[in-house]
Amino acid sequence: MQMTPTLQFQGICADAISFYRDAVGAEVLFQLPFAGNVDPQYLKPELADKIMRAALRIGGTEIYLSDGHCTGEPLFQGISLTLRMNSREEAERIAQSLGEGGKVRLLPPSPRGRTFCTLFDKFGVHWIVEVAQR
Repeated sequence: MQMTPTLQFQGICADAISFYRDAVGAEVLFQLPFAGNVDPQYLKPELADKIMRAALRIGGTEIYLSDGHCTGEPLFQGISLTLRMNSREEAERIAQSLGEGGKVRLLPPSPRGRTFCTLFDKFGVHWIVEVAQR
């Protein structure tokens, strides 16, 4: 069994894909529009060019993204995505990129010495950026 998280962007998925490609070097594995992948009798015209499902690889992990039903603002409550970086410099670079247009909270070193920051990106996705222990 395998589980892959899906983030629903409610109509701005293409923007999110572009942002994550630039911010964290995400690799786009596939991108499927609703048109051609949903029975036309059930397809709302406004969804035709929207993204039904896309897959990104960030580091060694795959996540799915979608425009969902385009019903309003995306709501990402109760989830966080954690990135574990190899160095503090790398963590700073990624946090700056992901935090552009969002809200970054730098943290003092924890007893574990790992957590660098938490942030909400411009889409409202909560990220935790850590530095791997050596």
